[in-house]
Amino acid sequence: MKPVILSLGALIAAVVLIMGLPQALNKLQGELIIQVPSNLISAEGLVLDKADTSSEMLIQVPKSLGLSPPEISAVASLVWDLDSDTVLFSKEVDKKVPIASTTKIMTALVATKYFKPNQILTVYDLSEAGGSSMGLKKGEQIMFRGLLYGLLLNSGNDAAFTIADNYPGGRASFIAAMNQEVFQMGLLSSKFDNPAGFDSPNHYSSASDLAKISVLALEDPYLVRIFATRETSVSSVDKSYTHHLTNLNKLLDLPGVIGIKTGTTPQAKENLVGLVEIKDRKILTIVLGSDNRFKETEKLLKWVEQNFSWN
Repeated sequence: MKPVILSLGALIAAVVLIMGLPQALNKLQGELIIQVPSNLISAEGLVLDKADTSSEMLIQVPKSLGLSPPEISAVASLVWDLDSDTVLFSKEVDKKVPIASTTKIMTALVATKYFKPNQILTVYDLSEAGGSSMGLKKGEQIMFRGLLYGLLLNSGNDAAFTIADNYPGGRASFIAAMNQEVFQMGLLSSKFDNPAGFDSPNHYSSASDLAKISVLALEDPYLVRIFATRETSVSSVDKSYTHHLTNLNKLLDLPGVIGIKTGTTPQAKENLVGLVEIKDRKILTIVLGSDNRFKETEKLLKWVEQNFSWN
């Protein structure tokens, strides 16, 4: 009797398995569709990366009305719809160029991996930290979060060097960590030799690389909040010094603008990494080597709004 019972049990199990197979396959197919990577198709039809076209069912790829983009003086530029991984506009995106204080996006990324917001840092040597400043004084002790605000709002070079000097191994180790970060990200057009963005033959990036660095920074809600802050005040630990900070990004007064970072030097000219919500889409803009970063970014945003639909 036992062999018969075992055979009958095996038969019943097989029937249950066969009957349940379609549902299991459907569930598996559904999971696979969800996991399909974004279809990287530009508005001009250029396929940037091959992906299953079924992903179009899950994302809204922008449709172009065919309006010509504006003429801009920027040496390099990129406009990227982050929600659909779609390049809306590009100009010399892989060209290695000086990037001025947009460097500080990477400075903030490396720093937040090590320092805690309430960690107290000491201001040391500011002899090389000329240019834009948050007003730090030698010997001042201030929390790291205060330095982050000074770094990203006032574009304080004194904040950048103070952060680097307090890193284990000092300034040289911090710069090495910046370069290690781009190496790990696989960015081939970026190199840093200072934490502030000063002009140097060994300090450069590209619109493409800077866009990827910015996207990584946007994964940190704390940094996003700072990028969008118009003004604030921070104080030294003993309250001896108070620093009033104002964001240098003039576009923050426009509807939907979230950030991210300005930059200007004689060689880099005017630079702006921007993030704005247009038609419920997050649009990243990169303008490097411009004669008028704010005006040209506005031109690009206006063109995006008029030329693209996501219906």
